Amino acid sequence: MPLTRLPEVTALVRNHLVREVAAGFPTLTRIPSSGVIRFLDYFATLPEPDRAALLDSRAKGGALQFFPPRDAYDAALHHANHDPAILRYRAALHSGPLAMGLRYQDLRMIKATLGDPMSMAMMAQTRSTLAFVPRDDFPPNLVPDQDPKNLKPAKAPLLRKLIDAAFKSMFAGSREKRPGGELRYAGVYQGTPLTLGFIFTNRGPQLLYDIKIPDDSHTVFCFRFTYEGLWGAGTGWDYLTEQNAEAAIACLCELIVASVHLRNNIYALLQRA
Repeated sequence: MPLTRLPEVTALVRNHLVREVAAGFPTLTRIPSSGVIRFLDYFATLPEPDRAALLDSRAKGGALQFFPPRDAYDAALHHANHDPAILRYRAALHSGPLAMGLRYQDLRMIKATLGDPMSMAMMAQTRSTLAFVPRDDFPPNLVPDQDPKNLKPAKAPLLRKLIDAAFKSMFAGSREKRPGGELRYAGVYQGTPLTLGFIFTNRGPQLLYDIKIPDDSHTVFCFRFTYEGLWGAGTGWDYLTEQNAEAAIACLCELIVASVHLRNNIYALLQRA
């Protein structure tokens, strides 16, 4: 796919992003990820011109993900390192309120920190030097019980069980366990073949996923794609609890559907002269 088609693909991706924003982020707000939470909190602080600029930036970055790396690598690298909206976003994530607070930590780290007196002492010392009060509240739709001591992070056996059940009803496919614990599901959704990969980790994100859609015509590249990556909103799900796990996997199925539709819309666009 030649980069001369980038403006068209960017416009299509931007329309998708704008619809999500206009609807009040009904999809992103349900994703159990501290990276997504930080993105949403950052976006909420921006004046309208800066919101538009960030959407322009994310649309171009997202569009470049669908181009073969050999064609898009240099453009994607330049965009990531020079776009003003991306640079402002990145700076905000590494300093100030978005870099502190239990709200922006993974749940297992929160549990470990609260259970370790030395970590608590170090956190208190750091906070005493700040000019702002870090946020320790959780998004109530993800964690209704705001007492962090009551957090029950979801574990891999529960997530595997929910994913197996969801994908059996979503598409008839195969399941393969690979070395290192990675699970890969292969199937077809509404005529589109796809492969889904999952890794369950012992620290940091509880769940890493990716979507791969093959294309023998080499028209659209879709490899290790994630919906959050389209927004530049972090990698991995680290806000999974025993209480929200079922809803989270239902959301994951919706993200897969949305990703397939977006990819197929790009494919259809590029088939037109």
